[in-house]
Amino acid sequence: MRPSAPRGAPGGTAGRPDRVHLLGFTQPGLQTGLLPYFAALAELSPASHVEATITQGDTGRPGVAEQMLADAGLQFISRGTAQAISELPDLDLAVRALAASGPSWPALHQVSPGRFADVMREALRPLYTEGLGVRIISEFGWIIGKVPGTGPLP
Repeated sequence: MRPSAPRGAPGGTAGRPDRVHLLGFTQPGLQTGLLPYFAALAELSPASHVEATITQGDTGRPGVAEQMLADAGLQFISRGTAQAISELPDLDLAVRALAASGPSWPALHQVSPGRFADVMREALRPLYTEGLGVRIISEFGWIIGKVPGTGPLP
């Protein structure tokens, strides 16, 4: 694990080489609008990827991501959640966007692109509203750690 440099507000911790930001894990109780996508992935992906997707390294369980920081020699600072909203004008673009995401890679290599698109289109159909498009609302966990002894956070 090494420090990341996501974009953030001036004066924040983003982009600082002494800070680590882990993003993108889920945990029980969070809104998971992408659930139809992940369920379809489970149908299309190799078994090894299905297990990895379901558990996501268990980072959503309290203490797991914190232990990852400690194992990397970093000090835990805070943990929380953020809402992510994806809005796409139609099902075809939604399928293309999700096909471009990392979790789709094993499924795309397991089945044909046409089969992938057909299954995803049907999985996402309940999220589609005529005249508005596809709207997906999900919450993701985040955690921030820092290199010990580097001073207080701003």
